[in-house]
This record gives sequence, structure tokens and C-alpha cells, in this order.
Amino acid sequence: MEHIFEEGQAQGKKLLLLHGTGGDETSLLDIANYIAEKPTILSFRGTVQEAGMNRFFKRNGLNQFDLVSLEEESDRLLNEIIMISEEKEISLEDWTIVGYSNGANIAAHLLLERNSNLQQAILFHPMSLGVDTQTSSLSEKKIWLSVGQNDPIVSHEDSQSLIQQLENREAQVTVLTTNEGHQLTLEEVNQAKNWLDKN
Repeated sequence: MEHIFEEGQAQGKKLLLLHGTGGDETSLLDIANYIAEKPTILSFRGTVQEAGMNRFFKRNGLNQFDLVSLEEESDRLLNEIIMISEEKEISLEDWTIVGYSNGANIAAHLLLERNSNLQQAILFHPMSLGVDTQTSSLSEKKIWLSVGQNDPIVSHEDSQSLIQQLENREAQVTVLTTNEGHQLTLEEVNQAKNWLDKN
């Protein structure tokens, strides 16, 4: 997978970036450098193309997800994360995933549906993908996520469904609800920064 790796200061945060639909591996770099000082960054580009836009898995229409693609691309992404982490001698539990929209969705899917040592995530505007097959405890996992009450893409029901999935599995979930839509806002980024500073 196309990616960027930037080594930061030794004791700094380690951020794993997953862009939204139409983004690429550079899309979240400014946010990463805003929420953490001189972080180590691993940022991926989704391998799926939709009308010329990069995505992390296929869909058949708005919020109509191709679950075969989701599972295949989740395995591909996790394997890449593991391979690069081993190469760079970074423990999986040291990463904080930072995902937006489509990237946040595949990040949540990895945390819910794959048994890995990825432990922490900042998810901007994620939603449930309707997959809920595991029962193991996620009590070690810390997740901050944002919800826009006027989000035209992620419904209240879909965001609450994801929150419920995470909480049912005992994940440590922090939720920011705003009156905004699907776009990233400074309030969200600042709240995510504050949360990351404490974790």
C-alpha cells in the first residue's frame, strides 16, 4: 500500500493516519502535527478507487458497503501495519489511529473485528458498518470519537450503533457531539488533541 512514514521524536506520539473518501496519505498530516508535537507518522492511502477517489474499501452506494471488500481490505491494511511496525521496531500498542470518515470506519472495524494489539484511536465521524461478530473484551482499548448532529452522511442511528458496539465490548469510549455536519472542525481537532495529551 502507498504510505508515508515520518520518524518523530523518540518519546513522542506515534500516529497512524487513515484518510476519508477522496483523500490520500497526505490529507491528515497537518492535523497529526497539530494534535501532537513532532509525532512519528505512518499514513496510508486506500487501495480502492471510486470515481477516481481513494477509499479503504468498496461500497455500492452511499452507506451501502461491500462487506467482502471490507474484510479483504481490513486484512490487507492490518498486515501492512504489522509489517511496517516490525520493520521500524514500533509496537502495535504504541500507535494511535487517527481516522476520518471512511478511514475512521475501517479503523473501528479493525478494533472490533480483528484480534490485534492496536489499542487506541481518534475517530472523526465514524459509523457502524453493521458487522458485529466478535465477543471478546475490548477493555484495554481507548477510543475518542466525534459525532455531528447535522451530519448528512452519518445518521444519529449509525453513530450510536457504533458507540453501542464499542461499549458493549467494554471499550473505553469518549464521545464529542457537535451541532456540525460531516466536515472536520477546529473544535473537534482541539478536543482530540486534549484527549491525546492525556493518553
